[in-house]
Amino acid sequence: MAIRVSVGDTPAEREIEATRSFLRLAHPAPSPAPSPEPLPPAGGSGFVLESIATGAEGLRLMPIQPLPFRIGRRPGLELVLPSHRVSKLHAEIFEQDGVLKIRDLQSRNGTFVNHRSVTESEIADGDILHFGDFEFRIGRRTYKAERDDSSETATFTPFSLSRQFLEGGRDLKELIEQRAVGVELQPIVRMPGASVAAYEALGRGLHPGLPRSPVELLRIAESIGAEVELSRLMRRRAVEMSAGNPGVTALFLNTHPSELQSGGLIDSMEELRSLAPHLDLTLEIHESALAQPAAIAVLREQLSEINVGLAYDDFGAGQARLLELAEAPPHYLKFDRRFIVGIDQAPPSRRRLVASLVAAARELLVKTVAEGVETAAEAEVCARLGFTHAQGYHFGPPAPI
Repeated sequence: MAIRVSVGDTPAEREIEATRSFLRLAHPAPSPAPSPEPLPPAGGSGFVLESIATGAEGLRLMPIQPLPFRIGRRPGLELVLPSHRVSKLHAEIFEQDGVLKIRDLQSRNGTFVNHRSVTESEIADGDILHFGDFEFRIGRRTYKAERDDSSETATFTPFSLSRQFLEGGRDLKELIEQRAVGVELQPIVRMPGASVAAYEALGRGLHPGLPRSPVELLRIAESIGAEVELSRLMRRRAVEMSAGNPGVTALFLNTHPSELQSGGLIDSMEELRSLAPHLDLTLEIHESALAQPAAIAVLREQLSEINVGLAYDDFGAGQARLLELAEAPPHYLKFDRRFIVGIDQAPPSRRRLVASLVAAARELLVKTVAEGVETAAEAEVCARLGFTHAQGYHFGPPAPI
């Protein structure tokens, strides 16, 4: 789909155009071919040590050069760590048969790779190193050395860095490369009657070194800047695995909040639409996105052009943004489970609040989904309050396709 952009003369047109630019959801212009990655400096590894300084933003990057790269408390080493928990000559990084390795030099407190003590070990992009008080992560970066001075020494001021980096970055990259993601589906039913209307697709990790939970996987992905890539992989696997199943006709697909800013979201949904044109697709975004109602209105318009619905997830988890909801109504509004759990035993005031929110959504022609329904009594009350749909363990847990 090509987005035709023209700058209008009216304030409304200019606002819409500014919103499109803000979201960067239109097709980006083709990027020029990347320039070849420069070779690492002579004697270098092409890798860097990443560190996080307390109170600072971003990472401090230090090229691992020259090799061998010695680490310790003694002045004159390639990396000086002035702490009594670091030995004078603590460890060294070296290359052997084209593989980067680290060797502990009989240090008093040990050298750790991914929180495990080692005497000698291979290391690669994403591995986490500990020397006494200091924590580093191995990264691979394209950099240009300002000078090649083998006598140059870097000194790090001591500060507590324990477990600032999430473990699993290296495995997470393997998961994405190998597409090691499974999918479980949880039914969304119509109210009343509980007939299945759609399924929400929930990604699951299949890498032996990583958790299965999508929440934990995305936390690791965020630590290495791969959350958008992982989120798109989970959606694609859900569509691929559901496309040939005659029992699945409609899918709700999740997003990561970063995708609303990174660009390419519409492109990724177009690919899924072409992959399974027969599936009824709905894209879920968190209700916090309502803080930008004009931008979300543009998103809904663009999704509608490719026949994809829009749902706001966890409505009311932060605050029920009623004014913004009226400005950018979705197709579905999924009420946070805190509204629903125990609703059959809740005081009348809580039921009246939920009923009024459901009625407001109905006035906007928005379908409402009660999330987290776990008992028949809760389901009965939700139907009585006017919910059009419901989801939860009472109707079925997430299950493999």
